[in-house]
Amino acid sequence: MAEFSITNWLQESKEDPKKAAPILVVIVVVGFLVWKFGYSPKAAMIAKELKKNKGIERDMKNFKNAANQLEDIKLNIEEMKTKWGESQKLCYKEMERTDFLKRVRELATKSNINVKSINPLPEEEITIGVVPAKKFSVQFNYSGDLEKLLTFMRFVELEPKITFMPIPKLAPNASGTFDIALKVTTILLPDVISTDMAEGGDEDEGDED
Repeated sequence: MAEFSITNWLQESKEDPKKAAPILVVIVVVGFLVWKFGYSPKAAMIAKELKKNKGIERDMKNFKNAANQLEDIKLNIEEMKTKWGESQKLCYKEMERTDFLKRVRELATKSNINVKSINPLPEEEITIGVVPAKKFSVQFNYSGDLEKLLTFMRFVELEPKITFMPIPKLAPNASGTFDIALKVTTILLPDVISTDMAEGGDEDEGDED
């Protein structure tokens, strides 16, 4: 069998193009087989892996974002719990009514006011946000000078727990002293409050006498 020579084949193809057809068919077929069973599967596999990796990369990014959001949510929850705890410390609980009575008497004593009796007044139902609460007031009679009264009012103002007092009508008697009834008020929260309660709106304190 004569050896196949590319040079001779090219020369013959120039002289007679029909002679090139069978060889071209073989080359095309061989090239197709190489592409079909060699390059094509690998290319498809590579494309599949790239697509898979892109999907994994997208999932990792989503997981990372979700993790960051989860951490932010946890921090916000802890911050809200802290503020919620601090806000509860500003109020007396319902079971601490007598503590409030004692505290008012202590403030009066610090102001050199002699209190014979402190009388609780009817409680008023209010809502702080979504938390049901009560406005609790006590009243006692004061007879004395303006200095002691102002000292007592200042002590009430500086109380760490919510305590307030409307300014009474000041009308001195013939001796220049005051005979008035003083009303001191606080807010009573329920003894047990769920931390799941949402933040509410403004406090409804009602009208002062």
